[in-house]
Amino acid sequence: MIISVTSLKGGVGKSTLSQNLAVCFAHAGYKVCILDVDTNQSAIRWSGLRPDDAPAIPVFGQPDGIELSKNAKHLSKDYDIILIDGTPSLNKVTSKIILLADLLLIPILPSGLDIWATEQFLERYHDAEAEREKKLPAYFLMNQFQPNTNLSKEVREVLEDTEIPVLKNTLKNRTAYREAVIKGLGVIEYKDKKAQEELVALYNEISKIMKKIK
Repeated sequence: MIISVTSLKGGVGKSTLSQNLAVCFAHAGYKVCILDVDTNQSAIRWSGLRPDDAPAIPVFGQPDGIELSKNAKHLSKDYDIILIDGTPSLNKVTSKIILLADLLLIPILPSGLDIWATEQFLERYHDAEAEREKKLPAYFLMNQFQPNTNLSKEVREVLEDTEIPVLKNTLKNRTAYREAVIKGLGVIEYKDKKAQEELVALYNEISKIMKKIK
């Protein structure tokens, strides 16, 4: 299965989400890898920092998106799950990332800028879905969510008015995610219990969606 994690705006947590989901899948016994299409190649650097006793998660750099489709299909023969860490831009590579996906995850921050970027993304999503000629399972993920703020609530309400559903579980703005990354870890391998619990809840929700897709 190919899971694409993408958006049109940088800094929304695509790489962090891709890395943490990959860790969850690896600990669950899946053979998983990451295709790093993000130009900053942060997933590759993260992979190089992983401890020797942690499950191996190969990361393949694909910053220019050339032969992305070919490489993804080739890797599908050897891996149960491929996570594509997408590029934060509106271009042909973004369309490829969407077209390849069996499941599309769109992280978004509670901000007006993210809502505006989402409007553009939906246009590209519709174009790609028309080209696929079949429904593409896609979900918004609220990242750095602050449940007690009006802004977070308002952004969620706006997203719920679109045709793409919003995942029930959210990720809060926790330093544990940033600390785990610089150690080459996922938060389920780190020491913050609250971060672990919310990531596992998100993983479980996504796993249920994946079973329906299969």
